[in-house]
Amino acid sequence: MNEYVLLTEDQSYFVEYLIGELVLSSSISEAMKFDDENLALRFKQMLHNSCKLITSVNTYIG
Repeated sequence: MNEYVLLTEDQSYFVEYLIGELVLSSSISEAMKFDDENLALRFKQMLHNSCKLITSVNTYIG
């Protein structure tokens, strides 16, 4: 089964978004992993709409 992570333009990974606070990390091991690509894509769109954050959905190979 594939997992997916969100990678920003500056090569940081999305970790979490709580109460308006965005957490990013340079470590892929800390990144939020999505089991479903469609969920990752919806999260990507939500982050763009609420934070103006541009990300790409990438396959995570752990």
